Amino acid sequence: MMLRFLVPVFAFLLMAEPALAQVGADLNISPKRVVFGPGERSATVYIFNQGDQPATYTVELVDRVMLPDGQIVAVADHPEARIESAQDLVQYTPRRITLQPRESQAIRVRARPGEGGEHRSHLTVTALPPESTGFTVDQAAGAGENEVSLQVVALFSVSIPVIVRDGAADARAAIDRLSVSKVEDQTLVSLDLVRQGANSVYGDVEIYTEDRAGRQLLTAVRGVAVYPEVERRTVIAPLPSPITPGQTLTVIYRNDDDADSGAVLATATLIAP
Repeated sequence: MMLRFLVPVFAFLLMAEPALAQVGADLNISPKRVVFGPGERSATVYIFNQGDQPATYTVELVDRVMLPDGQIVAVADHPEARIESAQDLVQYTPRRITLQPRESQAIRVRARPGEGGEHRSHLTVTALPPESTGFTVDQAAGAGENEVSLQVVALFSVSIPVIVRDGAADARAAIDRLSVSKVEDQTLVSLDLVRQGANSVYGDVEIYTEDRAGRQLLTAVRGVAVYPEVERRTVIAPLPSPITPGQTLTVIYRNDDDADSGAVLATATLIAP
């Protein structure tokens, strides 16, 4: 008896399985987030097929929750999590798209006001396997009797947050537990971003060194959010080169939200041990 299975597996940005077939890895989406402030009711999201083959995608809203380590996971996998969902406030079209190679498609997103506060869901675009995905005649004939063969197909997905705010953003933050460590030959800067306002914060973590020559940017971690369901999240940034004892490090968390973009949300200084 020979059994053969085709098993779909969802992969968000990365699938660490060398034997599987990955579908939709050439999917790209822009912008990386959508924020509806007071009076803002429409936005456009663009999907790009950067591959060499036609591809079909589904579009859906999924509630996702942030964990303290910064991971974004489906609420369905963490039923104890509580978020203010935007699913009842957001409409979008189309919900299924087929794109030719190098083709793009606009998704129209609309939002209505909520009942105060901040609501969030994630617009999730998933590449579907083509109809030809499966076993070829040669593959089917190659299995021996009484063998079970398994083919895993990774369905590549990209999610972006869709946020609806009913008032002015209360985005405040602080930096806590700033430290420097060394793991083998790599110097690491670790810190906690602490959300202090009622809304989520989103921005860039910039790490500078200061000496007699002035302030110089060492590295930056772009697009770091802290959502309302967590009070803080840890950020670890590798430095491109070692630092010397006594050297001054300054960390700036700079707002990259649509409201008040570029403003400094938090800053901290450390003398390297």
